[in-house]
Amino acid sequence: MGIHACNAHAFEQTPPCSGEIPAGQRAYIPGSVFTFFAMTSRLFILLAMTAAAASAAPTGKLRYNRDIRPILSDNCFACHGPDKNHREADLRLDVREAAMEMNAILPGNPDKSSIMERIHTHDEEDVMPPPESKKTLTDAQKQMLAEWIRQGAEYEPHWAYTPLVRPELPEGKKGHPIDAYVQNALEGKGISPAPLADARTILRRLSLDLVGLPPTPQEVENFELTFARDPQRTVQIWTKRLMKSPHFGERWAAWWLDVARFADTVGFHGDQNQRIFPYRDYVIAAFNSNKKFDRFTEEQLAGDLLPNPTTEQLVASGFNRLNMMTREGGAQAKEYLSKYQADRVRTVGGAWLGATLGCAECHDHKFDPYTARDFYSMSAYFADVKQFGVYGSYRYSPIEELAGWTNEYPFPPEILVDSPYLKTRLEKLTTQMNQMALKAVQKAPKEGVKSWVQNTLTTLEARPEIWFTLPSNVRTELAPVSKKGAAKAKPKADAAKPDAPKPVDESKITQQQDGRLLISAKAAQNTTMVFTATEDTRIAAVRLELLPDAAHQDSIELNGTATGMTVMPAFSYRPAGDKKDRALAVFQADADVKAPRYLGTQEQPGVTGGWKTSMKETKMPHSSVWLLDETAELKAGETFTVRLPSHSVGCLRISLAAVAPPTPLAQDWVEPLVSDLKKETLKSPLLAQAWMRQSGQAAPETKAAWKNLHAQAVECTGGKTWTQVTVAVKEPLTIRRLPRGNWMDETGEICPPSPPGFLTGKLEENAGRQTRLDLAHWLTSPENPLTARTFVNRLWKQFFGIGLSQAVDDLGAQGETPSHPELLDWLAVEFRESGWDIQHVMRLIVSSHTYLQDSRTRPELKDLDPGNRLLAFQNPRRLDAEFVRDNALFASGLLNLDIGGPSVKPYQPGGYYENIQFPSRDYIASTDDRQWRRGVYMHWQRTFLHPMLANFDAPARDECTATRNVSNTPQQALTLLNDPTFVEAARTLAEKLPQGADEARLETIFLRTLARKPKAGEMQSLLGFLKSQREVYQAAPEDAEKLLSAGLRPRPSGDLAEMAAWTSVCRVVLNLHEMITRY
Repeated sequence: MGIHACNAHAFEQTPPCSGEIPAGQRAYIPGSVFTFFAMTSRLFILLAMTAAAASAAPTGKLRYNRDIRPILSDNCFACHGPDKNHREADLRLDVREAAMEMNAILPGNPDKSSIMERIHTHDEEDVMPPPESKKTLTDAQKQMLAEWIRQGAEYEPHWAYTPLVRPELPEGKKGHPIDAYVQNALEGKGISPAPLADARTILRRLSLDLVGLPPTPQEVENFELTFARDPQRTVQIWTKRLMKSPHFGERWAAWWLDVARFADTVGFHGDQNQRIFPYRDYVIAAFNSNKKFDRFTEEQLAGDLLPNPTTEQLVASGFNRLNMMTREGGAQAKEYLSKYQADRVRTVGGAWLGATLGCAECHDHKFDPYTARDFYSMSAYFADVKQFGVYGSYRYSPIEELAGWTNEYPFPPEILVDSPYLKTRLEKLTTQMNQMALKAVQKAPKEGVKSWVQNTLTTLEARPEIWFTLPSNVRTELAPVSKKGAAKAKPKADAAKPDAPKPVDESKITQQQDGRLLISAKAAQNTTMVFTATEDTRIAAVRLELLPDAAHQDSIELNGTATGMTVMPAFSYRPAGDKKDRALAVFQADADVKAPRYLGTQEQPGVTGGWKTSMKETKMPHSSVWLLDETAELKAGETFTVRLPSHSVGCLRISLAAVAPPTPLAQDWVEPLVSDLKKETLKSPLLAQAWMRQSGQAAPETKAAWKNLHAQAVECTGGKTWTQVTVAVKEPLTIRRLPRGNWMDETGEICPPSPPGFLTGKLEENAGRQTRLDLAHWLTSPENPLTARTFVNRLWKQFFGIGLSQAVDDLGAQGETPSHPELLDWLAVEFRESGWDIQHVMRLIVSSHTYLQDSRTRPELKDLDPGNRLLAFQNPRRLDAEFVRDNALFASGLLNLDIGGPSVKPYQPGGYYENIQFPSRDYIASTDDRQWRRGVYMHWQRTFLHPMLANFDAPARDECTATRNVSNTPQQALTLLNDPTFVEAARTLAEKLPQGADEARLETIFLRTLARKPKAGEMQSLLGFLKSQREVYQAAPEDAEKLLSAGLRPRPSGDLAEMAAWTSVCRVVLNLHEMITRY
């Protein structure tokens, strides 16, 4: 809502026009009452008005929307505007008839208009605006009001709310419609437009605006060659090329994600992680495919209500789930449901209507025609969204679906979807793993490989089902069960068969013939099982089955309440002669059903860190498989131990396998592997992977590298991911108008879903309850003039740095009349009649001379148009935070251009998250090439936004953000110099410079970063700086080593002092204002 924001609770205070004097005596009052004023006071006022009128009176016809409404809106409407509940003295100045009725405004006669007397008086009790409002009209504003009244005080309907009609092009103007309107306004002021910018500047501008990345030196060279022959055709070709780039969607998604308030965390209180990155990927794909804006609207607001919705449409409905949420234990569910509803109304208002609807949450809007009833009628559209006021972080949640969840759990409802990024990454990693394993097995000693092949083949042919369930070729020793905290039971390793279990604190364990182990206890417990091999045996995997048993499965309780089951096994074996067991690490583990587990809010794939099921899963059998990192080779008489510390399992069965499956839950793999083993082919990926994992013959460093790839592959979760979606409930909430926004006050009337009353006709009776789908249709209907104006105005800002109406987040009375109102309406109609084609409007903009002209100002414009609102030249603009980072990485050659996928974590100062609680968490930066992905994929922590993003004015996205602030602070320069991302980019750029003369290398740096060659002065300064840096690092090689160690990339070899000196030069260039500015 910008500088004109109206906080939802701000107007619970006494309105500024109220005070000790009764309201009726403080209003703009009829002329007869002026007899109470002293004659000297009247004379002074009239003399002041006369003097003001005599000094530089406004010339020409004044317009209400352009000249007068801003004055009245800023200074008068809060007490004398649309809000009837806070209107002082029953005087309304936003309606001509009401103002005339009270004699506040008498058209043609400013001397007798009470408004003029009240703004000129020096009597603190009568002057308007009143002193306590802290507002004062300037002499020029008073003079303008007087002249407007003298001209007849003609009102106009607010420009944004008038029906959209395509205006005629200015008389005598042909060619590009944008240029026609802009140049017509310039000619009216005697100003000429700037010439075309040079080819290099135009390509860099197009590239940064359309894909958020600079052109390469080769692209600049190609563009300059064709531009010289045919500028218009060249711009058209490159515009089309850039719009077809897959990175087009990334650049424009970053823009929309501000509006949609997309973040990776929920914001309130603990600000826990949420699973919703597929929504971000949906937005990227939507811009890349040029999804029409009416469909884009429909899918986000009501994708779940479409007939037979696709997965993509369900993912899009995650838009409604991007409000902040809480799982704070003491929070009131009803209060937070009210907050969530209000957020959605404000978001729709900001995203589609350019309206500050939040100002109507507590009362009728003070400046615009939105009523409190409108606010809650809009809220009613979202009353069917399935949501929980508090996502219970405690066991006794009244909501069964959330009972027992912790602070680290997700936020339902969610669905499991395919992720193209994860699928592609998994395929890439699998290929790398196969290649590494094949290369390693072919290099290994042939005798060892052959022996392993024969042993594995013999084992699989003897037991193709692979699992042997106890009792089998091992003997089992069951230690007594102990409750958690009791003395640990010690296994009897020399027993030939299981002893009768001994109860400990009324807990017991018994073994059945089918291998089931029945455990009876009423608390978490420790259980140890020792298996003694009766013959030579290999153990490569363990299977744990949780089985339903009426007497035991639900036996574990916590504070008297039955719970699900948790198990975190530990494995070890003891060779003959050893006095202690040797621990066996787990390579990978997974289960058919599992509750998610987290480490520092990061969901852990599989069940390696522990297997937990929910209470509702205890009635069915479930299985987990644990692949050992090292195969246990047991001789007869040696033991294998399974420990289940602090578990809550009632009935389980343990099976062992001599050959591990490729993955814990793999199916139908034995027969293909047997076939490969019989052929003794070393070119089989399946065989090579099995050998790498189980043979123990691979070189340690090769095995470590392979395991690192495998760990990354496991993180890909099979190419699937969960994402939050909207689900409609059968019985929507009853939405009432909340007096003063008080969620506890239920005295307000019930508000059915409907658009704002002043923007729509009366809804048909018996038409049925409106839905979110109806809202989406209304937003893009011809009846609503705001959506097209709002979107086009916001889009214009992206290409010119300022909207046609400057307040892109407020097209209401507190906003600004457009600098070119006819152009805004022409573009809005064009947008709507093109079928809501976003790229069509973009092509119109970037093909205009107004867009392509030079960005250098001219001296004569300083007084004629200091803000360049008439667009006599293109406006330079600083890049948004994400693209500042992208540009440095792109210039260095580091940028990872993968599309989509989970958010990544760039370098961040240590301890930055130490004040985040519930749960506490550590920030673990990405440790592979994901570190250098584009900024649109950066982890967005609402309460602790990444410092680099915050320093460059990125919003927290806790609210719909239609426009970003643009600041210029020392922190920005320090970020560009010292953030490890930028230091690493500088040293990488330095390392990739071709060998040659210093001048040639400097030229390469400039071409790669700024798409131009250095100027003579720049060349001289940087050569001098390079010389000094060489001396510095030659004298302090340890500093050179430290500088070149920044980041993940290995430190370069060779002359470190020379490389450090060039890194310093690159740091200077990356810190140039020109580097982060689009001209």
